[in-house]
Amino acid sequence: MPGRRRPPQTRPARNHHGFHVLRDPAVVGALVRSARLGPGDLVLDLGAGPGALTLALARTGARVIAVERDPRLVRRLARRTADARSVRVVEGDLRTVALPHRRFHVVANVPFATSTDLLRRLLDEHDRGRPLRGADLVVEWGLARRLSEPSPSGRTAARWQRRFRFDLARRVPARCFSPPPRVEAAHLVIRPR
Repeated sequence: MPGRRRPPQTRPARNHHGFHVLRDPAVVGALVRSARLGPGDLVLDLGAGPGALTLALARTGARVIAVERDPRLVRRLARRTADARSVRVVEGDLRTVALPHRRFHVVANVPFATSTDLLRRLLDEHDRGRPLRGADLVVEWGLARRLSEPSPSGRTAARWQRRFRFDLARRVPARCFSPPPRVEAAHLVIRPR
């Protein structure tokens, strides 16, 4: 129309924390099914964000601890899960929040910037009496590929592979997230040997 101005083009905000909200219900469903959770199981959703995984995990009947460090997202998630008695929302950093002393599973869409720190913590704490039953994680594709190789590069990865099995379940395209990451992700399955 003449005289009508087009709105200025805006670029998406830069994501400094590597946090990309998982929006694809098929990927969420695959993560939850892979974990094979049921009533009585304990599962952590680390970096829960707005709760796409949290709500799906709650439907399994498992006890869910959803950890999120952003206070706004914590409040939002607490409202969304208010009727779910099996969900506890915790404000905290996934790198420092207390891990359970009983067997637990982790199902999480991990912020890419914290993936290695979280893996180091989960896998090393397993030997210190924090019994990790398994993990189904969305991590950066390159990291998942390196860990799932038979002969990983690096001493830490090799040490982890002696105690855990790493399977690359599937590629998770960037379009499955908001905002889309610059790199593709993967569903990484981790189980103790």
